[in-house]
Amino acid sequence: MLSRDSEMGAVDRALNTADAGMGASLLLEGGIGVGKSHLVRAALQAARGRGFETVAARAVPRERDRPCGVLHQVRDQLLGVLGARTPPERLLSGEGSAEREAAGLHRLTVAAADRAPLLIVIDDLQWTDVASLQWLGYLMARLEGVPLVLLATLGLDRPDLTGRAGGDPAETPAGVASGFHRRMVLQGLSTDSVGYLLASFLGERISGDLAGACLTATGGYPWLLQALLRELRRTGLGPVELPAHRVAELGPVEVAETLLARLTGCSPDIEAVLEAASIVAPGADGELVARLTRLDPTEAADVLYRLVRCGVLTEGPDGIGFGQPVVAAAFRARMRPSERARLHAEAAKALYATGAARERVSAHLLPGSPIGTPWARRLLVDASDAALADGDLPRARVCLERGLAECGPGEEADLLRRLGRIELADGPEAAVTRLRRTVDLLRGNTQHRAMVVLDLAQAVAMAGDVAEALRIVREEAGELARSGADKKLRAGFHAVRDLLELLAGHTAPTARPALLSEAARSPWVRRAEAALPAMSAHWSGRQRADAVRQARLALSEPVSSVNDHALMRLGLVLVLARSGAGEEALETARTMLAAANAEGSRTVAALTRAALAECAFRTGRLGECLDAAHEVLERGPEPAGHTWLGSALVRGWFGSALHESGEPDRAQRVLLEPELETTAPAVALPGLLFHRGRLQVAMGRVPSGLADLEECGRLLRQRGWTNPALYPWRSEAALAHARLGDESAAQRLVAEELTLARAYGTSHAVGVALRAAGLLAPAQERPALLGEAARLLREAGAALDEARTLRDLGRELMRADRARQAREHLRAAAALAEKCGAHTLVQELRRDMIEAGARPRRHTETGPGSLTPAERRTALLAAEGLTNREIADQLYVTRRTVEMHLSRVYRKLSISDRRSLRLVTGDRHGHEATAPCA
Repeated sequence: MLSRDSEMGAVDRALNTADAGMGASLLLEGGIGVGKSHLVRAALQAARGRGFETVAARAVPRERDRPCGVLHQVRDQLLGVLGARTPPERLLSGEGSAEREAAGLHRLTVAAADRAPLLIVIDDLQWTDVASLQWLGYLMARLEGVPLVLLATLGLDRPDLTGRAGGDPAETPAGVASGFHRRMVLQGLSTDSVGYLLASFLGERISGDLAGACLTATGGYPWLLQALLRELRRTGLGPVELPAHRVAELGPVEVAETLLARLTGCSPDIEAVLEAASIVAPGADGELVARLTRLDPTEAADVLYRLVRCGVLTEGPDGIGFGQPVVAAAFRARMRPSERARLHAEAAKALYATGAARERVSAHLLPGSPIGTPWARRLLVDASDAALADGDLPRARVCLERGLAECGPGEEADLLRRLGRIELADGPEAAVTRLRRTVDLLRGNTQHRAMVVLDLAQAVAMAGDVAEALRIVREEAGELARSGADKKLRAGFHAVRDLLELLAGHTAPTARPALLSEAARSPWVRRAEAALPAMSAHWSGRQRADAVRQARLALSEPVSSVNDHALMRLGLVLVLARSGAGEEALETARTMLAAANAEGSRTVAALTRAALAECAFRTGRLGECLDAAHEVLERGPEPAGHTWLGSALVRGWFGSALHESGEPDRAQRVLLEPELETTAPAVALPGLLFHRGRLQVAMGRVPSGLADLEECGRLLRQRGWTNPALYPWRSEAALAHARLGDESAAQRLVAEELTLARAYGTSHAVGVALRAAGLLAPAQERPALLGEAARLLREAGAALDEARTLRDLGRELMRADRARQAREHLRAAAALAEKCGAHTLVQELRRDMIEAGARPRRHTETGPGSLTPAERRTALLAAEGLTNREIADQLYVTRRTVEMHLSRVYRKLSISDRRSLRLVTGDRHGHEATAPCA
């Protein structure tokens, strides 16, 4: 008996009293399904185990008007106890009136109790007939000195507590109940007991959240819990498939059917009222229920009152509702879907008419059948906006899709555009489908259609098809020109079209200075007209200062949503990152990421992380780069059949960061996929080839790497993107040519890059080109060139490239027998490499320092600080509960590699299993480095 120690203790004390020759009475009270009958069975079993004679009778509603129904049940069983078919003559003297019959049955009871202590149980006292109630009153008045226990249960499911009008109050359930020695009100089971029942039934361990949800849904009533468990068995749901928040939605129809059978006598309208209440509760009242059931408001209020008295409904500050949510769900599940939808629609109309809160009306509009009124569409759009403000995109989508059913002629396009923007949050392909339909509906609305076309073009470009995005914008720009559309609108479209021309690799138009156009007044137009010269200058590698100024100007324009020109704004962030404003670019990207997360836009968040990964890599933050890139690849959109733009843009930086951080195997898996070139969007292919080429050269596959680098250069030149700040492919190709013995090609490429880098004027690009020039220069010139390159890279905040250059400088000084100076530069390089998390470079520097006569400090061998990035990532995923196979799939490694990483993690952290990992792995975004060198 779970959570029933107090009640069973009271039963034991009553039995002890009877054992001592005294009478006792105990009344158990509670609502339907709280477990009264189960306690009665336990009491009967306990009494029989102690040698008691037992008699059990049960009252039922249909026999309430049948005289002596319960009395005769008791009499017949007492005769069995006495071993007689008929009572002895001396006990029949009470035959006749109800009073005389009660007296006769009392004598029969005393005779039975004389043979052995006696337990008499009356279940559901509330339905007992009047004659039997008279006998009970007679019996309780004469319990003293009789070894008898009278145990009864009293439910709340009765028309009233006072009996029929004009009757004797003492001959009612309430009157008889007042005469019991002790009365106990049963409560629901505890959370622990609910959890135990769930675990026993399902055969699995149950979370505290799920047990708590089941307790809330059922009130801990055993009958409701058992019905809920049977519903789980019928639906095939288990603890894993059933989140805690969905428990209250399960509706065992058997609960509704049982309650209706129990409450039949309350009112002929009980079914209709309960169904209506299940729709509007909490907050039901007579007026609202009457509107849904077509009853008179007074009649509806009376039925609600009876249901509250029965304990099926409860009354609170917000109105009348169900004490146990699963009961309401059961009545909703029992209704036909069409009837549910009709009642919700009626509830929405009734609540709107009374001025109820908009949120409450919208909650009924969503599941309701269409109403066809402007206010319904307006409320659903408002509900969608509120959901967007909370970052709840799924709900916003549902509100708008439901709103489409309320649209009149010409109203559908606005909702479709809103839906397209919401779809974009989950992935560009669904948004493209929705927005194309919207464009088709807006043939006659120039302004609105133009804005939707811009959304469509952005979604198409995000999906990776820049050529199609350009075609869409070109067609609309031509249509705007032919129709003589607003000058401001045409100016903005021309700027967007020209930007897409540049992105597609077509001839760059003559950039118009921002804000000189009289038409450029709207924020989006100003942003587009400022972005055009910024991007043009950046890609062509001229006027760096102007590119930065225009990028800042465009980014300063306000946006109403993170989706507004998201692709354009992220491109401007990269202009800053490649133009000497790396820290500013990082902060801007982080701000955009926070906004995308707040709005729940997975697509824009993933694109922003892709930009953040590049910014982080350029400033030497390999850990942040790896985290951002991993999130893009694992949690970004997943279009079928091709690589979307965000994934393609980030893959190259991810592969390079993996290689630098000491994970060459994973880097190869990321960058050497056989279908990489055929599935990647054309605009992202040069970057992928650059990173792949550099990796292959580092692995010793110099010819293959050089081929990739030169193809990268060819594609960039084809697009007119000559700026080496994008990808310094010439420097990398020059060093590859030198390794293959082609000095003239190497010198030509490095000279070309140095000229272009100085023309653009970015310290980072000039420093990278100077490093290559220094490595290819005559021996006596190398230290000076490498020293200047290191200074420029330090000025640019490019820590990783500075570390590489300082290592090269240290090696050159070693060759020149300047060991002391070499050690200084190698130590500085090691400190930078460790700060960046560049473990491959750190290992190379340790060897160089030993050769230079330095004594590297010992590695940290234990604790979280000793973990490599690969070990840390493996440990974090294992701590989250992933299997070795799942970790291998996520990290692009073999299962054997995962096993080796975990073995080293356990040794370094002095633990033996995965349970301890969560306690010691620390913050996911912490990036431990190898200990510095002395």
